Amino acid sequence: MSAKEYSRYLSSVQLYLFKREGDKTFVLLQLRKGGWGDNMWDASASGHIDHGETPTEAAQHEAVEEITVNVKTNDMKFISVINKRVNEDEIYYNFSFYSTQWTGTPNVNEPEKLYEIKWFDVKKLPKNMIADRKIAIKNYLNKISYGEIKEY
Repeated sequence: MSAKEYSRYLSSVQLYLFKREGDKTFVLLQLRKGGWGDNMWDASASGHIDHGETPTEAAQHEAVEEITVNVKTNDMKFISVINKRVNEDEIYYNFSFYSTQWTGTPNVNEPEKLYEIKWFDVKKLPKNMIADRKIAIKNYLNKISYGEIKEY
């Protein structure tokens, strides 16, 4: 496979921070700014998996970069993998993890990329949420480890 062919298959990671209050579970989401996903709610932290990184290492560095929290890779739990076809030539494999443990206080650390972060009841997610991110949270709730989505 040539480098050009390989570049069509991309991997990304999403990390969801969950907290419980009474009998409710809340998820921290970020509202994207500029570029892809503008004005859409995204996972707590998300990004591409860099060359040489594992998905949990990528999730860890994205959490620090985007929302100033440190999540140990051992504290991350697997949710699911979603095979996402963006178009005929682009396929993403989105690895989703969650954690209920982190250090630091979540803050917007990249104001050029994020409008805000906010906690949502997992059963009352915003309408303007990136589709596969909403699927990942539903997978978490329903203990589903694999999904597929076509966006075109």
